[in-house]
Amino acid sequence: MADDLPISIAERRLDNVPNYPDRHEPVGFMLRLVKALHTYGVPSYELEQLMANVADQLEYGLQTTVVPTSITMTFIQDEDKPRTYVIRSNAGEVNVDKLSRTIDVAYAVINGEMTTEQGARELTDISNSEPLHNRYWMIFCFMLVSVAISRIFGGGVEEIITASVTGLVVGVFVNIEGFRTETVANLMPALAAFLATMISFGFNYWFGLSSTYIPVVSGIIVLIPGMMLTIAMAELATQNLVSGTARLLGSGVIFIQMIFGVSIGTQIAAALFGDADITTSIDHQLPSWTVWIAITASSWALMMLFQTRSRHFLWILAGACASFFVSRWVGEHLGLASGAFFGALTIGVIANIAYRIKQVPTAAVMMPGFIILVPGSVGFKSLTELLEHDIIGGLETAFNMSIVGISLITGLLVSSIATLPKPKIKPAPIEVDEERND
Repeated sequence: MADDLPISIAERRLDNVPNYPDRHEPVGFMLRLVKALHTYGVPSYELEQLMANVADQLEYGLQTTVVPTSITMTFIQDEDKPRTYVIRSNAGEVNVDKLSRTIDVAYAVINGEMTTEQGARELTDISNSEPLHNRYWMIFCFMLVSVAISRIFGGGVEEIITASVTGLVVGVFVNIEGFRTETVANLMPALAAFLATMISFGFNYWFGLSSTYIPVVSGIIVLIPGMMLTIAMAELATQNLVSGTARLLGSGVIFIQMIFGVSIGTQIAAALFGDADITTSIDHQLPSWTVWIAITASSWALMMLFQTRSRHFLWILAGACASFFVSRWVGEHLGLASGAFFGALTIGVIANIAYRIKQVPTAAVMMPGFIILVPGSVGFKSLTELLEHDIIGGLETAFNMSIVGISLITGLLVSSIATLPKPKIKPAPIEVDEERND
């Protein structure tokens, strides 16, 4: 049973820590709020500002330092001596629904619409609520994303079929409880890359592929830390140097694990199937309009994977389509970096409009679009080129990845999405059960 698995220190509930402030006290509430926001993936530059606003409302002085693996908070009130708390915490699975509900709680407290006691109860309900979409849907969506990304990257029929098998196998390993122990989770990037490589070379041996690279990167695209890399660069750009550096190194380690998996998979595939090399040629076998079908399918699947509510799908699709079109069109005329900048600017503006009009969480719109825009797949390609001893090509690709990443961050900052906008109305109550896929 999953409940019998050992719980790491980072996942330990603060209620189980001896002598910690009660969750109904203002300090206890803020400690649990900051851990929840950190777990759901709020960047440091947003999290520190949001918590400062909460503390101001509760008449506490607060200094917060957030890094990817821990949170340090110092509280000051009246003549009391400062009290400092350190929380060990890692980012958990992406869950846009829980993230948006937690942010609603924070703003309700800031606006004086909710007490800390009520907020603490809401946080407990959010934490204990079941995911909107169950793991069987997650496995299917892993496969669907792999198929769609394979087409977006220019794959033909053979590559798409191979990517579907790769995405299905990786989805099973990521979502089945038996493989979700802490040790296996830490090795999942390498394991997923190994499986994807073996499947790709196996299909290449039996059926012949124009590109063995496309099925590999399509099968593991959800695990590639492109969003983590982008957030790292955003934190560096906003002078959160410790957090940005740590996150940047963390994404680098994940890339290295994946390349290790590809390396082992390539050597074993060579022993089983003969000569095995990562090939990146693209054979356009399908009409261009199928790309838009792929974008639609990937937007829906990523909405499910990120635990976003179905009623936000049209905004998600609009953001993905518009940013993809703008980035491709501008990229063809002005270059890759300009395409990334205007693509990020477009999706940031659409996300902000969606929030202002319908209170759609900005993360719900931006994250699916960023799967296509972020330089994660470019970074993976850079390391595979280094693996194939193409030093010049690998360094050139890595440099292009850095330029694309900087362009994305600049586009986001310009679109005013670097900080969380303050709601102008009281957040509507969320009925969790009405859209859950069981």
